[in-house]
Amino acid sequence: MAPQRKDEPLWPQKMFALEMRARREAAGLSRNRLAEALGCTPQWLAKVETYDKTPSEALADDLDTYFKAGGAFHRLWEEIIDARKRGLMPSGFRRLIDAEKGTTGISFYEPMLIPGLFQTEEYARLMFSAGHRPDRIEELVAIRLERQAIFLKENPPWAFLLIREAVIRDLLPDVRLGQCKRLLDLMSLSKISIQIIPKSARVFHPTGFQVLNFDKDADVAYMEGSDGNGRLLTEPGVVRRLAVLFNVIRSDALPAEETENLIRTIMEDE
Repeated sequence: MAPQRKDEPLWPQKMFALEMRARREAAGLSRNRLAEALGCTPQWLAKVETYDKTPSEALADDLDTYFKAGGAFHRLWEEIIDARKRGLMPSGFRRLIDAEKGTTGISFYEPMLIPGLFQTEEYARLMFSAGHRPDRIEELVAIRLERQAIFLKENPPWAFLLIREAVIRDLLPDVRLGQCKRLLDLMSLSKISIQIIPKSARVFHPTGFQVLNFDKDADVAYMEGSDGNGRLLTEPGVVRRLAVLFNVIRSDALPAEETENLIRTIMEDE
């Protein structure tokens, strides 16, 4: 798919505007009359119809009620929001997020950073602060926090995290305490296992990766890349080798109790 031009409206935004205009004209309403009925300004409706402004959820709901549209405008609004979020992320990472929604288990190896599903809001904001506008930072943080909802589902996936000791020790002081608490809280959940790879371990694999399991579909893997440009890997042999590598690395990790004690020690060193 060709990249979206900056001045080109998202497809669902265009459909929203076209549908609003079509229903308004079919009802014989001017923008002024419709704006008066909805309690907004005709200038606002004009900007939505000409793609200068993204419609709000409130406008979508008001249009559904006024035109008895059965939720059509709200569904288009949801598509707009989803398309905007997807447009903020590299294509490979979008595929990972889609895969996360249906996974039954994820095994993480991370030598450099706290993985997104385990991050605090403060840590995520710090990560995105380099190279992004303030408004873009807030959108990216919101997307990251929304992804973490998979741990709150009625039947959440299993999650196994192997993380190097240096990743936690090197956390900046203003995020270290909260991030350590977040890891301890996650460790208390029945389906989440976190183990630290101590600095003495002879583990030299330099790139983070994930292996995702599914009930009915084939397992996949994700290999990290700079600036979020990682790759989703589907070739069965590659996925199997990464699963084996994860277990090899795990043999050098601290048990859960020792991991918890080390995290608490790092917190006390604050």
